[in-house]
Amino acid sequence: MNASIGGLETPTEYSGLAERPKLLRHVAVVTHCVPELDPVVAAWTQYLGYRIADRGELGAELCAAWHAPAAAGQRYCTLVPASGQDSFIRFVETADPGGYGPPMTFGWNATELLVLDVDALARTFRGSPFTVLGGPGDLYPRPRAPRAMQVTGPSGELIYFTRILPGGSRYGLHGARSPVDRVFIVTVGGPSSERMHDFYGGTLGHRIMDRMPFINTILAHGCGVPPSTVFPTSVARIPGRSFLVEMDQYPPGVQPRRRRDGHLPPGMSMVGFRVRRLDDVAVPLRAPPRRVEGLPYGGRRVGVIEGNAGEWLELIEGE
Repeated sequence: MNASIGGLETPTEYSGLAERPKLLRHVAVVTHCVPELDPVVAAWTQYLGYRIADRGELGAELCAAWHAPAAAGQRYCTLVPASGQDSFIRFVETADPGGYGPPMTFGWNATELLVLDVDALARTFRGSPFTVLGGPGDLYPRPRAPRAMQVTGPSGELIYFTRILPGGSRYGLHGARSPVDRVFIVTVGGPSSERMHDFYGGTLGHRIMDRMPFINTILAHGCGVPPSTVFPTSVARIPGRSFLVEMDQYPPGVQPRRRRDGHLPPGMSMVGFRVRRLDDVAVPLRAPPRRVEGLPYGGRRVGVIEGNAGEWLELIEGE
């Protein structure tokens, strides 16, 4: 989660939402749209130890499932962490340089990865395409607290790197298995915590931990507000104690993300989740689901829904 915390409260279960079957089961893939593919892939493989799992051009069937036909034919590369855990990062080469702050926009904005030694990783970034924005530092003044830093990648992608010691996570999360491991938190920003709670809790059925006041100077800079600005932050828990969705309420003045018609959202474009059945989804899909081959789909049905902050959730059917 975000560093530079002020007035952290012990999170409590958010009781304002009805209990429903939990829809999202596993973060399968996080998609980032970047202006140039090759420099990003080279940086992630060299400095983060990620391996190329798949690459090529986006197919028409997948883009039809996304309802983004203009993306067909764009080059992509799917990466997997050195641990081999099946949570992928996919980069798509587009002609749109926008999407990453500043200025921040509503939608998916940060990808948080598990690491074994955040301080050692910070030293490797000297002279690299990665820029350290904040940290490394403990997230709160408690024994065995998670230790994190905030970084921008070669295309401006916002990445949080976090070390979790055994027993050190208040959410029961497990630590890294390789120096830089899989995504474990995806962060969405929107104009209203209540609306995001309603979507992830009331509509998708997930347990919401109540809001905590965070002071995050990096978000403040991206949103163009004073460094002392407090960001109400909460999390939706994904079953299995492996993943969280973080929800940040942005201050007035932040705008929706602009997207060219028929294209993917720029920047951190969408997050792909496994779900048991697409027929259980209570939100209209952007297009009829399609069966898609290749990673991470394996012939499963795929569809996309939109959250209350305009974020795209790619849903992949099957455990």
